[in-house]
Amino acid sequence: MLRVLALLRHGLAAGQAADSRLLPEGRAYLERLGAKLEAEGWRPAAVLTSPYARAKESAAVLVRALGAEVPSRALDELVPEGDAEVALEAVTAAAPLATPVLVVAHMPLLGQMALELVGEAPGFSPGTLVEIAREGQGGGRLLRRIGPQDVPAT
Repeated sequence: MLRVLALLRHGLAAGQAADSRLLPEGRAYLERLGAKLEAEGWRPAAVLTSPYARAKESAAVLVRALGAEVPSRALDELVPEGDAEVALEAVTAAAPLATPVLVVAHMPLLGQMALELVGEAPGFSPGTLVEIAREGQGGGRLLRRIGPQDVPAT
């Protein structure tokens, strides 16, 4: 089964602590990203986040901007220093048939997950979304990368 993982680094936040919240500019960017994706008709079938506040908040802002009603689920395996292989297994277990799956987490984990799937880390500045198509449990291919430079403020 072909499956798409949309890996999103949380938006610009006030710090790196587990309870750090998004900055206003981080929220505003995620709203613009959501509007861009909504205009394309893009909708996640499942939303999985890190348990950290900035990741959960990023998911909520993006999903709201999409006009979607998809509940999110926090996974302990999606913390910044998590293991990429363990995180990918947790994502598969949490949403086995869903596609696309929005995964909102942190660096360095997201870079390691992308490296595991496509053999390269495409770069994850805050708010960057990377879509990867994955066949079964094997590797994948990079579909696209949308960073803050691709969604300018109006």
